[in-house]
Amino acid sequence: MAKRQFELNATEMGEFRQAEQQTRDVHELKRLQAVRLYGSRVSMREIVNLVACGESSVRQWVQGYQQNGLGALRSHWRGGNAHKLSQQQRAELRQRLRQYCPLDLHISQGQFWTVSDLRIAVQGWYGVSYHSDDSYLNLLHSSGLSYQRASGSIVRAPAKRRLPNLKLS
Repeated sequence: MAKRQFELNATEMGEFRQAEQQTRDVHELKRLQAVRLYGSRVSMREIVNLVACGESSVRQWVQGYQQNGLGALRSHWRGGNAHKLSQQQRAELRQRLRQYCPLDLHISQGQFWTVSDLRIAVQGWYGVSYHSDDSYLNLLHSSGLSYQRASGSIVRAPAKRRLPNLKLS
């Protein structure tokens, strides 16, 4: 077994502990802890068990730290999916969702909004598509609505629906 060449000194350990306390991102915390443990000579097996990651991830994070410092371990995700709609569009959507139900707009035969109904409405009104159903659930939640599961029956959706262009006063 090759001898580990990477070891953190007391100053670096302090920097890691401070960064761990300041971060609000669980993924960043995981990377910081894994590299700190590795630099503290904790066995790879223990690190993998404690941090719940793979050995290759730990090695990649250590290499990133060695090349670019703590910045390499920071999370650079900024949640851009939520910003596909402007604040004004989100406020308008909130009003539309409260004013209409899917049945009114001929989106579905339901009285309550489902993720699939909202997907069709957002695409029709704003030309926006989200990758995750969670994004649509967040839109429903931020509009003050609860999530309704679609019925168990399969309903074939028309290929393209044209939604009314509603003007808000």
